[in-house]
Amino acid sequence: MRTIFLALVLGCSSSSTEAASEPVDTGTTTTTDDTGAGDSSSPDASTPDSSEPDTTAPPVDAPSGTIDPPFGGSSKGKGGAAPLTGTTMTAAGITFRMIAPSGAGPSPLLIVFSGTEGGATMTNNLRSLQPMTGTAGFLIAVLDGPTYFDNGAAGATVLDEVRAKYDVDNDRTYLLGESAGTRAALKLGFQLKQSYFAAYWANDVNASGTPDKDAAALGFAPHGQSGPGGALALATEIVTNMRAKGYRVPTPAPYNGAGSTTHGAPQQFIAAVSWFPGKTRK
Repeated sequence: MRTIFLALVLGCSSSSTEAASEPVDTGTTTTTDDTGAGDSSSPDASTPDSSEPDTTAPPVDAPSGTIDPPFGGSSKGKGGAAPLTGTTMTAAGITFRMIAPSGAGPSPLLIVFSGTEGGATMTNNLRSLQPMTGTAGFLIAVLDGPTYFDNGAAGATVLDEVRAKYDVDNDRTYLLGESAGTRAALKLGFQLKQSYFAAYWANDVNASGTPDKDAAALGFAPHGQSGPGGALALATEIVTNMRAKGYRVPTPAPYNGAGSTTHGAPQQFIAAVSWFPGKTRK
């Protein structure tokens, strides 16, 4: 595993590079440039377990027919190739990379917007870390964060495509936004497809946003967390907004374990991916 850790590269850049490459945001999110340099050293063996108990009220009960997609069951998609270890695919002109296990579903699905390291490197990182993060049986779709900067609709297209081609568990669909992918993930998870995601972790954030609907309107309470990567104020704003809308937010939040003060730290990334398994909308 040491080789894997040394090769782990996450989205990071100097503030001047990030500012030059990002278009002006005219939305309602609070933003800042990425700060700090990526830490690709071997993760500390003492990286804490990020699966702290949730501290908010239990999920809101609602008739399954009122939830999109309905509680229980799955998308029953057909025709998707498997196994895949990062194959490039397209959906309505949107390019993404697909990891798919062999065997029948329903399977959990993780949608990821990469950082400046790009979709290919992010895919390799996720695939290499599957055994230690508990995601070996996941469907994983990765979009390149810089390419789809601030484009949550690209993620919505990919989500629909994967659900059509694979048997996706309706209650175990997850979202991870990394660094340059922050704004697109915020739009996808908080506005465009909010009801689809059981859990959303915003990692190495460079923007903030607030969920459109609260738990009562959704009919369930999503799980939510944020990894600062040095941007503590933005991460705090994200989890504060999640709590205000009835999300199940763990303690501590934002994440404050190994790597939380360094943009691009592998320890925080591993904690983020390890947080998803077992979480459901109900």
